[in-house]
Amino acid sequence: MRIAEACKASIINYAKVYRTLGRPMNFICSLTCIPFKASVSCPICQGPLAALSDRRFAVCPRDGVVVNRAYEFRRYEHDYFEKEYKNQYGRTYTADRQSILERNLKRYELVKHLVSPATHAQVLEIGSAAGYFLKIMQDHGYSVHGWEISAAMAKYANARGLKTTQQDFLKGARQHLARKRKPYDIVAMFYVLEHLPEQAEVWQHLASLVRPGGYLLLALPSTAGPMFRFHRSGWYASHPSDHKIDYAPDSLRLTGKKFGFSSIATFSEGIHPHRFPLGRFRLFDRLYRKVLETAPLADTIFAVLRREG
Repeated sequence: MRIAEACKASIINYAKVYRTLGRPMNFICSLTCIPFKASVSCPICQGPLAALSDRRFAVCPRDGVVVNRAYEFRRYEHDYFEKEYKNQYGRTYTADRQSILERNLKRYELVKHLVSPATHAQVLEIGSAAGYFLKIMQDHGYSVHGWEISAAMAKYANARGLKTTQQDFLKGARQHLARKRKPYDIVAMFYVLEHLPEQAEVWQHLASLVRPGGYLLLALPSTAGPMFRFHRSGWYASHPSDHKIDYAPDSLRLTGKKFGFSSIATFSEGIHPHRFPLGRFRLFDRLYRKVLETAPLADTIFAVLRREG
């Protein structure tokens, strides 16, 4: 029992240190990174990057984001939701429907105390795919709109009564700004941000799309998780070529602040205790699950940011 309690205290203390440590990626950079030439810059702050041990990847010592220098542009048509989605997540998008619905419902449960149709009626989801999150919000009384790059997915959502425009993010955001349309109360972007190479412009548009007092909901991979921390070679090998950038909770908070957002909460989304040291043992499995319930230390996270101003 004493050993179990000591292990539990050690893991919980690790989580506390992570939550309070300022800009933890900077420390990692100082130990493991090799500077690049100044011509290679961070897509957010335009500052110099430092190489990781696999030189396809670099980190910004200022912001803590990890940049994929071998990024490859990809078109997200119907085959992505079947073939490519399966390559990344182990099953096709349609086969993963129940899991996606459950994740979206959990996201709604995590934010429902902050918003209501009376105070935050207008919802935009960027990369809305089949509209699963839009359906949940619509069923709870919100007015919803989706932007989806895949014509097949946009057609699917519209056929089910979920207003969806087939367009990419930057096109939609630029048109929204040019036509001086009103901002939204809630903007959701789940596993989209990491795909976009024009990060500074993306954040500028997000700031204009969310009204002051509104919320930005993000789900995305995280370098605070066990794959990046404890299985770096595996992280390199499995990293999708179409992911331009990787955040951690701290770098996401810093970046959001630059563009007028404050971080309200960040949650672990993917719960995989076996990826942590000794996590395959039952005792540590239970302990890691407890930690992941209270600290955003998973390989994927869900973040809630509030637009200030």
